[in-house]
This record gives sequence, structure tokens and C-alpha cells, in this order.
Amino acid sequence: MQRVLVVPFLLLLLALAGVIYWASYRSSEYAGREFSQTVLLNMVERVTNETENQLIGARVALNTVVPNPIYSPADYTTAPILVPRSQDELERQLWIATGFFPAVNNYVYFGGADGSFVGIMRKLDMIELRLRKPDSSVRDVFSVAAPGKRLGLLRFDDYDPRTRPWYKTAVMNGRESWSPVYTDFTTREPTLTLSKPAYGSDEQLVGVAATDLSLSQLTEFFKSLSVSRNGVAFVVERSGAIIATSTNERPFRMQGDALVRLKAEQSNSPLLRQAWDQVKAWQANGERLETPVSREFDNEGGTIQVGATLLRDPIGLEWISIVAIPRADFIGNVSTVFYQSIGIAILAVLVLLAMGASLLHWVLTDIRKLTAAAESIGLGRPLEPLDIRRADEIGLLAKSLQEMERNLRTDKLTGVLNRQSLASRIEFRAHAATEIQPLRFALLFVDLDFFKQVNDQHGHDAGDKVLAEIATRLKSALRSDDEVARFGGDEFVVYLHGALSVDDIGAVRTKLLQAIQVPIALPSGATACVGASIGWAQYPGDGLDVDALLKVADHRMFERKKARAAG
Repeated sequence: MQRVLVVPFLLLLLALAGVIYWASYRSSEYAGREFSQTVLLNMVERVTNETENQLIGARVALNTVVPNPIYSPADYTTAPILVPRSQDELERQLWIATGFFPAVNNYVYFGGADGSFVGIMRKLDMIELRLRKPDSSVRDVFSVAAPGKRLGLLRFDDYDPRTRPWYKTAVMNGRESWSPVYTDFTTREPTLTLSKPAYGSDEQLVGVAATDLSLSQLTEFFKSLSVSRNGVAFVVERSGAIIATSTNERPFRMQGDALVRLKAEQSNSPLLRQAWDQVKAWQANGERLETPVSREFDNEGGTIQVGATLLRDPIGLEWISIVAIPRADFIGNVSTVFYQSIGIAILAVLVLLAMGASLLHWVLTDIRKLTAAAESIGLGRPLEPLDIRRADEIGLLAKSLQEMERNLRTDKLTGVLNRQSLASRIEFRAHAATEIQPLRFALLFVDLDFFKQVNDQHGHDAGDKVLAEIATRLKSALRSDDEVARFGGDEFVVYLHGALSVDDIGAVRTKLLQAIQVPIALPSGATACVGASIGWAQYPGDGLDVDALLKVADHRMFERKKARAAG
């Protein structure tokens, strides 16, 4: 009787343990797959958005030099804004154009139909003016400190802009255009150029404005991306020619004077080659990649998840952005926990049922938190604290998720939000708003004054210290519902939540200025003093989206800076 009762009971306990193990394993596997897909697509969108921002920056720079025609709704006509004919006036325009995104579009130039040339190149240690007079056969390169202030002649070269690929492409197309990849005249590196023709009132060609996008520069940006331990991110043309990659290989090589592009199928990275083969197969089966696509395949190292989307520029550029990450980089060895659990259950069969139920609850609760967190990242919602205090793979996964979320949403130097994260949070608040409780807020555009002097006098490490300290002061001066984001360089954007009057905004602006102007102690023992110019915009009065509000705030900031300089 004892055997009849005990054996079935033990078998029942073992069966229950097996069911618990199977259910837990399947649930974790499903949650891990969903989580990894969500994070992968988020990474694809991030890579795509960051690359698009560089392309958008190029268009913004050119529109400063050669503005688009003005449309008149009164008579349904457009009137062109003529490009300055004076090289001095063109130089001033180019200074402004290179100031928008100096880290990306640091070289903007104009080649005249008469052979003249004016270009501003912002380097880390100097600013160059590249100038060719209409009646000259050479181009002079000067070191300059400000518009019209030349420090000395650096070199000269035999350069005619009319012979360059970017000039010919714009003239041939008669509109804003991307050139094919070609070898840069000065650096001898592969370069992609956005160029835009300018016409006079007589509709005759005046010249071509242009700005470069270096493949080396794009590759360095991709190398800085935190993809994953073994993952890879890259951008290719439809032909498979690599534009940029997060691997250590260059997307080109020079064979004598000839430029030889690296194709994806020629890459030294097996993962990159396999990912490209997968994306080619998708396209052959009719996948257009208009929206991000995520799929998986198996290789000798396990399951690989691949995400891809089309990166299309309105001017005609068409690339494919691809991210490939081994799933093991996302979920680690979560299954190890369950194998250990079933072993313990066999050794402690009398308490197996209780342990199984406890383990199921313990594991699934944390996995549900991870799944919800992944959905929050995918939807752009702020990530709430996970409160997962575990030392196993799920605990490591939680830490990795939080670290990944911080990398996606914050500026590494200052610890405040980045521009994209601020826009996502504002969008989230907009979706949560109702007619009874509509969204109201103001944006402040903060541009530091005298920051360049800090870098020049004390070095870039001191500049980084100043930026981090200013970010801390801005956060300390605000309410808990407000936000601070680094816009880029020495610029910050402040989000003020709620309905605020102009006087309220002025009071906050004064408070921030007082906080910024307090001297900052540097590690060298010296002190740095900076100021700020602050513009503002209110939602919805000044605009219905973040870009529109930032333009208004930037304009008001610039007007305030200009008024102060004039005073």
C-alpha cells in the first residue's frame, strides 16, 4: 500500500515539477524573444534617426546659404531669396551655416559660376577660410578668428570648384542633390556632398552651395554606438556598398588614386555578411523595408536577430540601415536558472510543489517587468524603476536594460536627457493630455556664452567639467516636473511643465542665468565664468511641435544675443 501511494504521489510531484519547468521556460523564452525584438527595433530606429539627423543638418546648413523661395498665399507665387554676390557677405552666411551643427556639418562652402570660391571649415583647433577670387587661378586657405578677421595664410592650392563632382551634379540636376561618393580634394578620403544651385534674378546660375558628409566621419559615429557586446550596426547602399559600420574596418580603400568601396559581402565580419544576406533575401521576396522589419535566423553561434529599415532622404538618397545582434546578448543564459531549479526539485521532492509555485511566481513577475519595460522603451515612455534585485541572469538582464535605456535617453557627458529623449517625453505627455487637462508647457533654449574661451584657455577637459556643472545647476534650479536636455555642443533645452505666463518664464530665466553665472572651480585650481543667452517658446501658442518651438526659442535667443551685443 505504501508503495502504491508513494510512487504515484512522487510521480505526480515530478509531473508537476515538469509542468512548472516547461511553463516557466516557455514563458521566459517568449518574453525574452519579445523583449529582444522590441529593443532591436528601437536600436534600428535610433541608428536611423541619428543618421537622418546628420542628413537633415546638411540641408539646414545649405538652406542658410541658399534659402528656398518664399511662397506668397496672396497671389500664389513664389519669390526667390537671392544669394549675396559679395564674398564678404557669403563668408558671413557660411559662418552662420557652420554654426548650427559644427560637430557634423563643419564645412560649408560656395563655388561661383565665375570660378570663385568661399568656404568655412570649423576644426577643433582652428577655423579655416578657403577663398578663391574670380580673377585668381589659386585658392588661398587662411586661419581666421571671426568673419573678416584673418590671422594668417596657411597654404594655397590649384582648385577650381566648377570641375568638382558636387558642382557638376547640382548644375546637371538643377536642384538640391547628393553627389555620388568621390575622393575629397584636400583629405583624399571618400566623401558624399549635398549641393544646391543658386540662381540670380535673371535665372542665370550664380553658383553652387555645398556641405560634405565624410564616410570616415560616419564610420566614427557608428563605432561610438553602444549596439551590444557582439552585435553590429551598418548602413549600405542598395548595391551593398558600405556607407558606415560599427566594425573596425574602413568602408573604403585607396588603390593608387582610385577609390575602391567595400561591399557588405566582402566584409571581414561574418555577422555583417550574414545579416546582409538575410536582408537581400527579404528584398528578393518582396520586402520593401518602408518600416522597420525584425526577423531571426540561426547560425553556428545561435539565434541572430536582424532589424532593417529603409533610410530615404527627400532629395533622393536611399540607404538601408541594418542592426544584427545575437539573442544571447539580450537574454544571456536565462535557461540555466530553470535547469538548476529542476535539479533542486528532484533532490527535494517533498517540497517541490511549493518551490515550483514560488519559482514560477518569482521568475514570471520579473520577466513581466522586463517585458513591460521593453514596451515602454518602444513606445517612448519614461522607464519606471524595475526594482529587480537579483544576482542571476535576469538580474543582469534588468541592469543591462536600465543601462541601455540610459544610453538611449541621456547625454553621457552631462547625465541630462538628450534631444530625442526630450522629444519622446513631450510626445508621451501630449498623448496623455485630455480636453479637461490639456498639455501646456514652455521650452527655453539656453546657449552658453564665453564657453569657447574656456576650451581655448583651459582645454576640453575643463570644458567638459563646465558643461556637466551647468547641467547639474540647471536641474537643481527647476521643479520635479521640469526637464533639462542637452541640445548639442554648449546648448541646452529646458522643458517647463504647466501653463506659465511670460512673467513666470522671465523669472525662471533669471533664476537660471544666476545659477549659470556663478564661477565654476576647475581641477587645475582656476575658475571659469560663463554666461548664457536664453530664448523661449510656449506650447501651443508658438508652435504645435518640438521643432517649431525650438526654432522660435532659438530665434528669440539669437535676437537677445544680438541685442546685447549691440548694446
